[in-house]
Amino acid sequence: MAATPAPYEVSDQWMGQPRPVRVVVVGAGIGGIAAVRLFHEVFQAKPAELIIYEKNNDVGGTWLENRYPGCSCDIPAHGYTYSWEGNSGWSKPYVGAEEIFDYYKGRAQAYGVFDHLHLRHRVTSATWADGDGRWKLDILNLADGSTIHDECDVLINAGGFLNNWKWPAIDGIENFRGHKVHSAKWDDDCSFEGKTVGVIGSGSSAIQIVPLIQKEVKSLVSFDRSPTWITPEFAAEFVPEGKSAVFSAEQRKRWADNPHEFLAYRKAIESSANKFFNLQFKNSNAQKELTEQFTTSMKKRLGREDLASLLVPTFAVGCRRMTPGHGYLEALAASNVTVRGDPIAHITRNGIQMADGTHLALDVIICATGFDTSYRPSFSLVGKNGRDLREYWADEPRSYLSVAFVLHDVPVHIALLTIIVATGPNFPLANGSLLACLEQTLRYAFAATRKIQTHNLKSLSPTRGAVDEFQEHKDALMEELVWTSHCRSWYKNGKVDGKVWGPWCGSALHFIELLGQPRWEDFDIEYRSGNRFQYLGKGQTEREKCGDDLAWYLKQPGV
Repeated sequence: MAATPAPYEVSDQWMGQPRPVRVVVVGAGIGGIAAVRLFHEVFQAKPAELIIYEKNNDVGGTWLENRYPGCSCDIPAHGYTYSWEGNSGWSKPYVGAEEIFDYYKGRAQAYGVFDHLHLRHRVTSATWADGDGRWKLDILNLADGSTIHDECDVLINAGGFLNNWKWPAIDGIENFRGHKVHSAKWDDDCSFEGKTVGVIGSGSSAIQIVPLIQKEVKSLVSFDRSPTWITPEFAAEFVPEGKSAVFSAEQRKRWADNPHEFLAYRKAIESSANKFFNLQFKNSNAQKELTEQFTTSMKKRLGREDLASLLVPTFAVGCRRMTPGHGYLEALAASNVTVRGDPIAHITRNGIQMADGTHLALDVIICATGFDTSYRPSFSLVGKNGRDLREYWADEPRSYLSVAFVLHDVPVHIALLTIIVATGPNFPLANGSLLACLEQTLRYAFAATRKIQTHNLKSLSPTRGAVDEFQEHKDALMEELVWTSHCRSWYKNGKVDGKVWGPWCGSALHFIELLGQPRWEDFDIEYRSGNRFQYLGKGQTEREKCGDDLAWYLKQPGV
């Protein structure tokens, strides 16, 4: 005979009384730092704990790791701060990596990040334990090689979308006996003076490196497999002096002393960035005008038809990431530089063998070849059905609005959902204000955390139908946008054609407003008890239990 189920019991609490939750954030870059600031804002005086694990020996993420020559932001620095506060003290509009790192480390100190932080700790696995309704984590302590175990109700991956650098997939790269360096793992001890140097890559890093070392080397070979649109500086209307502009001490003081004026300046820069999406439609008049403008500009700067035919793209502006290239085209046209756009066969002990039989002897090879852009997390992530997300995303990453996902037919039940901050497929990384979108994913994560905490939820995950329909919508709109133009791009995981995994299918504002009102109807929800209304408790609210204003809803005109 089946056992009689226990009778339902009313919970002895007020409606929505929060239960303790433990949140783990992976990564202490710009996203992890912002997470602490927003966590304190949302969970002030609430029973919630925050832990951050960071693999590096300091905060800062990208701006700690990337220190190659010329590394800097390519948008005005005033558009590269959090929404809640600007930085009136930037030394110049396009600041270098070290100044950016110093700024964000200062923000980490101000927000109390180090109170939550474990440095040199790499998360290696996260497994959903359905019985407990928690993530079980394995973390490698890089200082002593030991493994520690942790668990959490909410897991947020703030590891960044350009985090896991890789050598190019070229045969023989391990055989080279000269000096070999990757742009994301720079060696400051390497000297280029009087040497023959090869730079593999034509993306943002190479475009910043080449002009800095071209005058120093004996000769340079630039391996440009794919052309890139080289543009004027972003938001150049605010910096008429160009890349070399600096802010005077008087200007910085004026901004510091006049917050309304400073905010207006920040808003103007931000608004300029957020107008950008209209240019992303392949057949728009704006796209045609930009193509003509940039083609003319690049040809004029190169001054050589042989280089123009190789380096000026024929695909839509923006299909690959547009990059301001201060001095880049001029460096490629210099007498000591050779540009090769033909295929590399393999790397030898002392240089590079081209497919046409040419051998190029080199002292140094710089690999400005980017990162793993498959969007698979750097750690094992196993859901309720026992399947690793990295396996499921081996061919294509499929997300819900870039912030959540399911594994095959069984949802990943994540006592939240795993928010992949700035690394989720189709995050707005080329659609306008990146930092504002990053902040919004964190607000979305903490809104879901509050729902879990106050509504007695065990797990919350998007339905398979919601994921499939978002993918359908995204893929259909992408056909009208520049990213499906015929170009090789990391937005498509290095492919010429195929589905776009990179930018969002809309503007930055489109993304921000969408996530501002979570669609909980798109989620499968599992409760910690058999009755979804148990969180209603014994019929009272927090206001009543804590003696707050019990007539807050009354209003009087003029009062």
